[in-house]
Amino acid sequence: MIQSIRVVGAGLIGTSIGLKMKSLGCKVEIIDTDTNSMKLAQDLVKSEKLSEPELIIIAVSVDANAKVVIEQLNANPNSIVCDLASVKSNLLLKIKELSANSKNFVSLHPMAGREISGATGARADLFAGRACIGISDADLSTKAKQIADQLITLCGATGYWMSASEHDEIVAKISHLPQILSSALAGQLIDIAENKLNLAGQGLRDITRLAQADSNLWSQILLSNNQALTPVLERLINDLQSLQKNIASNNSALTKDFLSKGKAGKDKIPGKHGAKAREYEYLPVVIDDKPGELARIFNECAKIAVNIEDLSIEHSPGQETGLITLALSSTDCQKLSDHLNSVGFKVHPVKNR
Repeated sequence: MIQSIRVVGAGLIGTSIGLKMKSLGCKVEIIDTDTNSMKLAQDLVKSEKLSEPELIIIAVSVDANAKVVIEQLNANPNSIVCDLASVKSNLLLKIKELSANSKNFVSLHPMAGREISGATGARADLFAGRACIGISDADLSTKAKQIADQLITLCGATGYWMSASEHDEIVAKISHLPQILSSALAGQLIDIAENKLNLAGQGLRDITRLAQADSNLWSQILLSNNQALTPVLERLINDLQSLQKNIASNNSALTKDFLSKGKAGKDKIPGKHGAKAREYEYLPVVIDDKPGELARIFNECAKIAVNIEDLSIEHSPGQETGLITLALSSTDCQKLSDHLNSVGFKVHPVKNR
């Protein structure tokens, strides 16, 4: 197991890795040019000074990434240096040109994050069940690859290795474009009176959640990936322009086709750990609004060894009851339904969505 790491960058990602590795017994040092951010992260992970760490994690902004990687490679010839930047274009070429120690460099991109930036949002479980992309390179040393794979596993993520260009193309579609769309939609709300926004449902909140992200950070990311992102945006703009014309001309068939393609794309999104999305059944249970009722359900699940994949709670202040909808596999759903009925819970017919 990795014994010691230095994290350069006391933000959300760097501090989260520090917390996770510290919890596994690894020695962790966190440094940052921002004194306040560094002090908070150091206190969180109980940072300790390391002279020659086994692994050095670079978790800085995209525009500073290459410079910091090269500095750490040249100053630490016996350490593996790993960057976590979200854009990889030309990075390997720069490293090879400016460092004689490039064999000890490996590039990863954990596909995880939160709308809460900085060390204040850090969590040791941030990467659990998430994908982590590794950048394949002919000069990547066996040692660097092994340590990178070990880091991915220790953080609870699933690794996927690909070229730098393939990485930038895919993240433009699955990460950068969603950020743009969320920000674009949220920007349309500025001129709407607050009392009118009280009418908004959960769907609007879900779609605009990403718009809370750090604008300085994301502007760097988008501009750094402009080559891969530009054609993706052009395609989206063309689709929206076509939709605009179809709505204006009252073209029902093509408008429906646009929406159907969206559903087909959504259905392709995999389930946990990159596996094929599972089909769940949903079990509605009505419980009284009093302490311990939800815990009772969880205890009954444990007794019969069923696994809840997801849940939702519908309850308003002052309401005497709440509706808990549990998502389970088909087998577990029927098993739990029968069991909860037998012990007196108010269970309603299973639903499919």
